[in-house]
Amino acid sequence: MNRTKLLIAAAVALAAGLVVGCNTATGPAGAPQVNYQTGNTYVYTEQTLDAKTGQPTGTIDTVSSVVLLTNFSYQGMANVTEIQNNHSNGASPDTTYIAQANGEYWHYNYGLESLNTNQAVLNYNNGKRINAGWVLQAKLGAAQGTSWVASDTSLSVGSLNARLVDTAREASDTTILVNGQNVTAQHIIHTVDLQSLISASGPVDTYVSTQDGTVLDVVHPVYLGTTPAPGRVTVLIGTK
Repeated sequence: MNRTKLLIAAAVALAAGLVVGCNTATGPAGAPQVNYQTGNTYVYTEQTLDAKTGQPTGTIDTVSSVVLLTNFSYQGMANVTEIQNNHSNGASPDTTYIAQANGEYWHYNYGLESLNTNQAVLNYNNGKRINAGWVLQAKLGAAQGTSWVASDTSLSVGSLNARLVDTAREASDTTILVNGQNVTAQHIIHTVDLQSLISASGPVDTYVSTQDGTVLDVVHPVYLGTTPAPGRVTVLIGTK
């Protein structure tokens, strides 16, 4: 079984069937985009990946992501969608920001989940999440083999200055069969490299559909220097 099939199989095993909605993608001058509508709800399961084995571990968190606002400006980007993520595990709600333009699917602070859920990193950063700004998660409609720099930015981690470089590559489209439905999603592989006194580098496999945005996201475990940090797998299981 190839790597993509292994990732899909592992993710689907976390959910009792993956249900995908039927929003229609629209965009200026025919450019593909995810057509978010206020009030749309996307339901995900989310689970930690063990830092050493990479296998799912711990309690599954069911995340209800509700579209609060569309087509506004935020942090220098236009056509932004604000999504509130409500967690079943008791965690406080958090917010996702997506910006779209000419087929580009930007995600604010994307790809740093392994670092921003690591307590040692949070403690070192005075309890604050590392903020990388806008990251180009996907180029909707991009051909296989297309590559781009998703982010290249300087940031502060505690008292240290660091550089974050995220390079992305379009892999082959993946058809995910769930509950008898074929869902076609682009597969993008990100390599996130944090360069500082304590460096971290690791891959993120993301699957994005013009119907529903992110369908599957696998943030692989990374090493912070010599210390392993857990990853996270997120699977769309339904829409409302």
